[in-house]
Amino acid sequence: MGPKYDPQIDFPEIYNTCKPFILNDDDLLKIRNVMDHEINLGLSRDGHDRSSIPCYLSYVQDLPTGRERGRFLALEILPTNCRIMLVKFSSEKDVYMSSKCIIMPHTITASKGNELFSFLAQHIAIFVKEKKVEKDNLPMGIAFAFPLNKLALDVGVLLAWSKGYGAQGAVGKDVVQLLREALVRYPDVAVNIMGIINVGTGTLMALCWTIPDTKMGLIVGTITNACYVEQVSNCELFDEEIDTKKDLMIINTDWARFGENGQLDFIRNDFDKILDSESSSPGSRLYEKCVATLFAGELVRLILMRLMKSGIIFVNQKRDYIGIQWKMEMKSLIAIESDPPGVFVKAQEVMDKFQIRNCKEKDLAALRFICETVMTRSAQMVGCGVACILNRMKYPKVSIAVDGGLYRLHPTYPVKLNYYTRLLADPEYKFEIVVAEDSCGVGAAIMAGQTYVNVHTRSESKLFHMDI
Repeated sequence: MGPKYDPQIDFPEIYNTCKPFILNDDDLLKIRNVMDHEINLGLSRDGHDRSSIPCYLSYVQDLPTGRERGRFLALEILPTNCRIMLVKFSSEKDVYMSSKCIIMPHTITASKGNELFSFLAQHIAIFVKEKKVEKDNLPMGIAFAFPLNKLALDVGVLLAWSKGYGAQGAVGKDVVQLLREALVRYPDVAVNIMGIINVGTGTLMALCWTIPDTKMGLIVGTITNACYVEQVSNCELFDEEIDTKKDLMIINTDWARFGENGQLDFIRNDFDKILDSESSSPGSRLYEKCVATLFAGELVRLILMRLMKSGIIFVNQKRDYIGIQWKMEMKSLIAIESDPPGVFVKAQEVMDKFQIRNCKEKDLAALRFICETVMTRSAQMVGCGVACILNRMKYPKVSIAVDGGLYRLHPTYPVKLNYYTRLLADPEYKFEIVVAEDSCGVGAAIMAGQTYVNVHTRSESKLFHMDI
């Protein structure tokens, strides 16, 4: 065990460099309150286009009860892969799931849109034949990780690709229709696509099946987003065709964009601005750039580069590898903070990969302080958003379904997020953040079954029924 370091005393120059990342309670309250204002704006008819939290309608108005039964298909379209699933709900605790993961070749993700969806349709056809359900016309739900403009439950217009996808022919088109058209080429396969939802909504729906008081889905990893249950009376974007007899609607906040209208300028520092200017999307998704894993690693790298160039840390060490943009990955930050207090074994292993060897213990302690500071701000800012939504919903007890590597893998992030959410939420609103064990595809499958029931009378439905 090494000595305990006080950053202000032992490495004051590094402390002062990181000081702009340290937010006080007033900063956090301001962020929480401005987020609430932006959500109100996003839900309004007149303010929606001006809001940096646009609050898209999911068109999902039914939450799972845990009594749903039946067989459904799901398709997850995620940044790194796609997955086709057959999900069977037999009892309240018995969920059978069979799935096939599809690695998406770059030649497909960068192709024309119709080639991408033809590729997916081909694999769906293979999967349902393997499972011997190709003639059953099972309801299918899609969980989609890219931004959509939802016009109905089964109409989602692709706004943009990201994270390696570049099938530009699909942008501006209805994703569901593209897949339906691709499946027409397989006349021996019957699949009934009922709707499309985002990953956060799928995560919420999946947990809600087992924990009925789930009212929020939170994604905090390579991206960040949140969805939550809103009162229909607060949503001005409904048209006459919406079933307004139902009181609730799941809202996809798309809160990654928060700050695009200058709302975060009072806390964004030089490193935030450098990261943004050198990113592929300057000026956009500024909240996400303060909290998500890819950007947290880059912020740490930028801080280290400035300090190394000034001769303050890792003196006379090579900067060749640490100088490469995006080279500091989240797994490195997790490793650095996984060392016990006063121990810096993993921190040195991380630096070895950057060819920064035989580091002084004080430098490694300073490195850990830099990582802790950046990650604490991330947890604080996500806590602002979660508390804002808890205060909006006003439920006495809520479960929050969370997914994403940052919450799942980081050693201290869950504790910090819980702490700052409790600090900023009204104390009368109790909450529990629960890691979603079932994937968003399970939620998409449930949505498909519920929609099937809504479209057909229960007496006609043999594929899906409410066991009540």
